[in-house]
Amino acid sequence: MDLNVDIGTLVKGLFGGKKDSGSNAGSPPNPHLRSIIVGVVLAGLVGAYLYFFYLPEQKRIQEMQALINSISEIRQETIELQRQILEKTAELDAGNARFDELNRLFHDKQELEDLYRNISLLALTYELLVAKLDKGKEQPVFSDKPAIDQGEGLEPKREVAFYKISVGFEFIGNYLGYTNFRRDLAKSKKIINIERERITVLPPDNDKGGQGVVAISATLSTFRFPNSDAERYVTGG
Repeated sequence: MDLNVDIGTLVKGLFGGKKDSGSNAGSPPNPHLRSIIVGVVLAGLVGAYLYFFYLPEQKRIQEMQALINSISEIRQETIELQRQILEKTAELDAGNARFDELNRLFHDKQELEDLYRNISLLALTYELLVAKLDKGKEQPVFSDKPAIDQGEGLEPKREVAFYKISVGFEFIGNYLGYTNFRRDLAKSKKIINIERERITVLPPDNDKGGQGVVAISATLSTFRFPNSDAERYVTGG
């Protein structure tokens, strides 16, 4: 192929062939015309391929590669989430087990009334005169959680973990009868603590039963969970 061909001649051969067909009827056809047409067609095909197929496919490949690269990270995050879920599940199970255990050991309001009646019945069984039975007051024991802010001018609320109930009583009777009373009281399935106890031997000439009579003053404590949100969250404390 002659690369020194006149460009003007080529252009005239491409676009002016039919117009000058009469005057140039005897001239030979341009030998480079076919090559130029083939080149233009090939260039158009290559451009179309790049625009419609290659570039979109490259973009899709890049997106797939990015997704593949993120699989390892996603796998690690999934493993970490599963580990955290297992830890929280174990903590929840332990908390539920602890709650169930304490719930069996703590009193509810009805069981507290049963406790008061049981104390009186045990005293009667062992011939102890109930001089005083004070149901006492309930003292909230707060959890470690931070207080709940209720806004300006209002005291924060705190969460109550459980209530401690103190019960005071005074008995008069035989010391052996009181030891039996304590023994049977200790058999209770609920938590009952003797926090204060004072035993005084009465003089032989007392009017409470004669010789060997003692006066017992004691305070026991037990516990219960809050029964409602009003009991669970209290102000102050």
